[in-house]
Amino acid sequence: MTNAPLQIAELKTLKKEYKGEGIFEFLGPKPADATDANPCRLKIKRDVPVPLTVDVAMPVGYPGSAPPIFKVEGSLEEAIREAIEELLTTQASYMSGMECISTVLQSLDDLDLSTLDLGEPGRCRSIFKVEVVNNSPVFSKSLKQTANGRPCMWFFRTIECLSNAKFSFAKDPLRAVYCMCDSPDKKSATVFMKDVRTGGDMDCDMLGKPGKIQLTVVEEFEIAPKAPALGDGCNGSEYRTDEELDALMNPWMDAVAGLGAKKVVSGGPSGGYPK
Repeated sequence: MTNAPLQIAELKTLKKEYKGEGIFEFLGPKPADATDANPCRLKIKRDVPVPLTVDVAMPVGYPGSAPPIFKVEGSLEEAIREAIEELLTTQASYMSGMECISTVLQSLDDLDLSTLDLGEPGRCRSIFKVEVVNNSPVFSKSLKQTANGRPCMWFFRTIECLSNAKFSFAKDPLRAVYCMCDSPDKKSATVFMKDVRTGGDMDCDMLGKPGKIQLTVVEEFEIAPKAPALGDGCNGSEYRTDEELDALMNPWMDAVAGLGAKKVVSGGPSGGYPK
């Protein structure tokens, strides 16, 4: 492997720089034996900005065609660990093609944890589906009122055929309406969903008058701290195919906090939504 000599030389330099009992630890494998699935790794303990350990992986392509990968360990909040890892990754991106591990770690010397961008932890996203909306102007107005300033989006299919008698009172009817709303915390998300379920001004019963909404909860989950919000206001968009719906929905459903998907309620199939 052409990068093995460079990695060996850098490992020797790091071992000299971070000398001391338990500060530098080589985890292996040797650079010549490393693979994409099992890259060469090392650990370095630091006392600043706080006591922590940085696990560094040297991909097979490092330094020529791949950057090092950093994993922070220690008694820190998850959001802080992730923010430090993002900082180290960003620093490494500025030195593409270079042996940069030591320089990247030095960026922690003067780091003030209070300056880290932790995003907005604790936000929750609620997603539900309404099979049929009889009076879409009333429904959208009521949805905005229930959102009460929260970011909200909804995606719908237009009902094109009104030959069925039970649509006689319909006004701009819609079907398969997917609604999502962001709340600042779990308590607020719970209040929103309760208001949606119990509010009597959403006309969905095909009788041309207000009635309790019939809905299916798709997902309720905590949003990753740095995931984008839905945006200001309450906006609706039409989709015509399942593929279009996937393109609209999936980016907003991928914003789950962490790999464990901290769900409050799951009303649809795991990793998807009812169609």
